[in-house]
Amino acid sequence: MRQWKIAKTGSTLVVAACLALVTVPAAQSSTTAAKPAVADVAHNATPESLFPAPGQPTAASSDVDKTESTVEKDADDLRVATLHANITAEPHADDPVTELIASLSTGNHTQARAVAQTVQMNNPDVLVLTGVTYDEDQQIAQLLNEYLAAGQHSESGVDYPHVFTAGTNSGRESGVDLDGDGIIGGSGDAVGHGDYPGHYGMIVFSKHPIVDDDVRTFQDFLWRDLPKTSMPEEQYSSLAASVMRLNETSMWDVPVNVEGETVHLISSAVAGPPEDADTDRGDDMRRVLADYVAGRAGYLYDDQGETGHLPPDAPFIVAGMPAVSVDEPENIEVLLESPLLRDTQPEAVTEVPEDQHPNTTWATDPVDTRHVADKQGQRASYVLPSTSLEVSDSGVFWPAEGEFGYEVVDPESAYSLEDRLVWVDLTISG
Repeated sequence: MRQWKIAKTGSTLVVAACLALVTVPAAQSSTTAAKPAVADVAHNATPESLFPAPGQPTAASSDVDKTESTVEKDADDLRVATLHANITAEPHADDPVTELIASLSTGNHTQARAVAQTVQMNNPDVLVLTGVTYDEDQQIAQLLNEYLAAGQHSESGVDYPHVFTAGTNSGRESGVDLDGDGIIGGSGDAVGHGDYPGHYGMIVFSKHPIVDDDVRTFQDFLWRDLPKTSMPEEQYSSLAASVMRLNETSMWDVPVNVEGETVHLISSAVAGPPEDADTDRGDDMRRVLADYVAGRAGYLYDDQGETGHLPPDAPFIVAGMPAVSVDEPENIEVLLESPLLRDTQPEAVTEVPEDQHPNTTWATDPVDTRHVADKQGQRASYVLPSTSLEVSDSGVFWPAEGEFGYEVVDPESAYSLEDRLVWVDLTISG
């Protein structure tokens, strides 16, 4: 065993010696911000059959050809990917965030290892993880970077020297009785869906430098300040409207320097599950995304008080989880039909027809990115590059039984993920 100290807190965490340490430059990390991860370490440990611990020799993930379910990236391309990780804490724990950090620190957190293995099999250059709990000291981001750097179940680790994360509205206390139960506090009064502060957040991992001084975050933009807002006046008092932010989590503009060219990574994610989705709010969130990249968001102010939208002609990529399917249709078309965005409609990389996958009642659409038990799958995660960028390939990591990597998508396995990694390869002329 060995110990190290988290730079910002001085607290000591213990992890397995085989878990590689990756130092994230302080300048690249902001200090602002399914299947839930269970805080109890013993309950949340990886099944014994999946040992040894990260970084140790292990049998190959599959004896089949890796090209059946993965695509090797061209050396000169930039692969951008997103995955809804669902790495969160048990909401009823005494201190959910602290207990999640303790569970991750064992080096054997099941969900984190499955996420890391999925990433390692696809090896993106820039990765946006959504659905990850945020902590102010950013220990969770650092720990997850170590999972990514440590080879999982025969895969090679992936180093991401540049990381960005920031605060989220998920579970953020509003100080107002938003749900009208006569009590101030609790998840019903949170600014964004979440059972505790920081419940659902985002993290950006990059092999390329992040232009930290130019990062913009839009966590505090008020819903009422959006022109032609869909905010129901009858639902919110003037006091409630004064604290209700538009974004359930946040929206970020993270510039990445790729071989001398700046590419803007625009990230956003909804927080609530499909059955709790606020369609009016979500539609407005997506409209702001579309306005921002189209140069129509002169009304938008960031968390530093600066107003304005993306610079004209700036190359960009929208990545994250901007929508979830609900009974009432969401207006995702405001993004997909934008003349400035390219929807490549990435499909599952597999040699097995979708109707022959397990649980074919839901695995019927090759563009789906989420498994829903006994129901049709959903397209929840998106990577949408600007039309100014050249796309060379795209895909969704959803192998069939017997194909490489099936263990992380097997619906019968406790190790599998509900969401799938989606990626787009871009040719960047530096």
